[in-house]
Parts: sequence; structure tokens; C-alpha cells
Amino acid sequence: MKEIFRKLIPVICLVPLVVGMVGYLLSGEWISDALYASFALYFTNPVSEAYNGCIEFARWTAPLVTATAILCVLKSVWDGLAWRVAGLARDSVAVYTDEDIAIRFGRKTRAVYPGERFLSYFKSHIILFASDRKSLQFFEEHRAQLEGKAVYIGLRELEMGLMREVDGVTFFDINSSIARNFWKKTGLWRQGKKEAGIVIYGDGLLAQNMLSAGLQLNLFSKEQHITYHVVSGKGHFQRKHADLPLLNGDEIVYHVGSEEGGMDAAAWEAIERADFVLVADLVSAEMLQTIAVKTEEGKLYYYSPVGGDMGEYMAFGKPAAFGRNEEIFTDENIRRQKLIQAAMALNGQYAEKYGTEKDWNRLSGFLKSSNISSADFHQVLKELASSVPEEELAELEHIRWGRFYSLNYWKQGSPEGGGRKDDARRIHRDLVPYSTLSEEEKEKDRDVVKRAAQR
Repeated sequence: MKEIFRKLIPVICLVPLVVGMVGYLLSGEWISDALYASFALYFTNPVSEAYNGCIEFARWTAPLVTATAILCVLKSVWDGLAWRVAGLARDSVAVYTDEDIAIRFGRKTRAVYPGERFLSYFKSHIILFASDRKSLQFFEEHRAQLEGKAVYIGLRELEMGLMREVDGVTFFDINSSIARNFWKKTGLWRQGKKEAGIVIYGDGLLAQNMLSAGLQLNLFSKEQHITYHVVSGKGHFQRKHADLPLLNGDEIVYHVGSEEGGMDAAAWEAIERADFVLVADLVSAEMLQTIAVKTEEGKLYYYSPVGGDMGEYMAFGKPAAFGRNEEIFTDENIRRQKLIQAAMALNGQYAEKYGTEKDWNRLSGFLKSSNISSADFHQVLKELASSVPEEELAELEHIRWGRFYSLNYWKQGSPEGGGRKDDARRIHRDLVPYSTLSEEEKEKDRDVVKRAAQR
């Protein structure tokens, strides 16, 4: 909407000129005199013998256009001066976005929101446009000026597991952050239910992340049986992970369904029986109400980035919102990244023991994500440590590890030359059930469990 209004501004500014010309022409003025008189209205307001409704309209609106333009110029100058001062702060951040997003920063951070106006003199730069294409294009346009700066780019449409590394850039996976935050707050492992039915409704990447994060965090017992019902009209996840091995009794059931085309009977039956129904798309009021009515005993959650939405006013079903901007867009999530700090520590410990790469900055994006997934699961392992045997926790950690690799398009196999894995072909020999692992590999999982208990 803002972009449309911005494009209409020149047209609005010309309205008094056009209307004034019509008025002067109707009063008998020549075209050149009418044009000159209408143009003069922007700077003076002469009293003229010519009078009609069009001229009167132009006499009042033209000076308003001029005054508004002057105020805009003054505001631009003032903003420029204020931004210059803010840029001198020890921790200064420029947030480039075309959305109504306010990131929660600490008191010592000076943050400004210049839209698409680039401010090279700030120390940190967060690029957070609604489109990944626009964010990456903005980065490329100013790449030379961003050399040596701290750059953070929010991603909504691209999968982190398929991204290549870019020097000096930290990518912030918005959908993954929403999904991890949801499952940590829900804490399925705290509820004592070994069997559960979960419906995830949505066609976008958020729905895929809700499933991926759930598969990696909802692991708490060898006897658990969680059924994930995925309702989608596009089926991208199923195509990319047609034979996803879960390594335990959990299962994924795919259903065809979308707001436009409706859902099959099996999908509605799954919603009726589900313990949790997650609407991971922005849907119409009619669709949300229909799902609420069909959710008989389970808890209904719906994606809503901002407050004041229709779900807050629904008494039936008491749907709960998730993915609020104020929870996701925080300095800790984007720049401080407490989870990444924990992942870096894990990688350092692992490297010292097994001789792998210790320097975090030299790791591939995949290996960084692997450490982050492990650090994320530490919370679950730590909470389960007092009630679940260590060997069972080690098996759960192996399942989590195997799912992460499979979700990132690795396959089980024996690489040529007898090695454990082939990075280029994404093949790993240990993507097998825990019981078939060597004692050496099992010990690595036990080490992870012990480190989690010490956190």
C-alpha cells in the first residue's frame, strides 16, 4: 500500500495545476495564461477577477501541496542529521524494511529505519524486506559499501539448507525461528503423552518449517508415536522428502487440501481427532472458523504476525496465535543469537575431541545449521535427563541427528573408499537406526547427552 501511495504522489501534486487550468480556461483565459496562472498558485495566491469552483479549489490545494513538499524536505534534512548522530553510537543499527516492523533492541543500541535509503556510516545493517529477492538485490546494490560491516539478512522464502555462504553476512531464517519458538513454548515433551496427532495446514515454507522443527524437537521417548498430518494444496515438502526416514515409530501422513480447493475427507477427519491443529498460513475468516468448528478436542493454533486479528475475537475453539512479530524480531534472535553462541561452543568442544574444524567462520552453512539443531535439542535433553535413561536419550539424539541430515537432502549409503560420508553427494553411512551403529558412533551420541546435562 505504501508503495502504491508513493507512486501516486506525483499525480496528486499535479491535481491543483490541472484543475486550475480547467478553471482559467473556462473563464476565458488563453492556454499559456491559464498554465502560468495555475502554476503561480503553488507559490502565490493572487486575487483574480476570474472565479469559479475549479479556480477556488486550486487556490486552496496548490499552497497545501507546496507546504507539504517543504515539510517533506525539512523532515528529510532533519532525519539525515538525526541519523548521522545515531550512527556515531558504539552500537548503531540501520534496519531496511518495507514493512511495519519494529525490532526490540536494548537501551544502548541506536536503531533507525530509513526504508530503502542506504546509510553507509552505521556499524550494523539489518535487511528485512518482505521479499527475499528484494533483500538480496538491496544487498548486492550496496555490497561494496557493506564490506567490513556487520550485515544480517532476513529470509522468508529460501531454505537455509540450500543457501551458500556469503562472507560477512549472517542469514536470519524467519520461518525457522517462528517454528522453533512455537515448539519450545508448546513443549510436547513436558506433557507426558507418548501418542499425539498433529495437523499442519499450509502451502508455504512456514508450514514446512513447522514440520521440520517439530520432527527435530518433539523427541522424548523410544515408545512415542506422533503422527504429523500435513495438509497442503502444493505438496512441495512431500516431493522434496518422498522417502524421509524418521528412525522411530513416528509417521507423516499427507493430505490434499487448500483454501481454494477445499480438503479431502481424510484431512477433516484428522483435524477432528488431532491433539494440535496448526494453521501455518494467513487464511480467511471463513476458513479459520471452519477449522475451529472441526477441531473438536485438540488445541488450535493459527499464524498471526500482528495483534488485533480476527482470531482474538473468536470464543468458539479459543484459537491461539503464534508467530507474533514482537516475539520473533528481537535483537537476540537476529544479531545476538544466543542459540548460535551455544552452537559455536558445541562445535568447539566437538572439534577438540574429534579433530574436526574448530573455526566457526570456516564451517559450511550446513555444518553451522547442524550445530544449531543440536544446540536447540539440548534443552529437550536437559529437561528429560532426570526421567529418561541416558542410553535412551542417546538414541533420541541420534534420531534427531538423522532427521536433520535427511531434511537437508542427505541419503543413507556407503561412500566410495569406505569413508563415513560424501559431502558432495550428500551420502552418509550412519543414517541408520541407533541399534545398528558401531559402539564408537553411539559414544558420540552419549557425549552429546552428557554435555546437554551440564549446560
